[in-house]
Amino acid sequence: MTEIPDKIETVATIHEVLSDRTCHAALPNGKLFFGFTPKEVATFSLQPGGKVRAQLNVADFSRGEMLGSVDDV
Repeated sequence: MTEIPDKIETVATIHEVLSDRTCHAALPNGKLFFGFTPKEVATFSLQPGGKVRAQLNVADFSRGEMLGSVDDV
């Protein structure tokens, strides 16, 4: 039986930088969410317009973990 995922990974565009580990970012459909870098992930440069890999819970698209810059892949 196929298991239903509880998180999805996508590419988001940084909209506004709030601190070195937080920002407002936009999903591909334009919806803004609060993005944060978990302590376990090394910090990376957050720049408005930059692309980041983000992981969001399928039940809550208002916030998401930023996993790294798309350029780092």
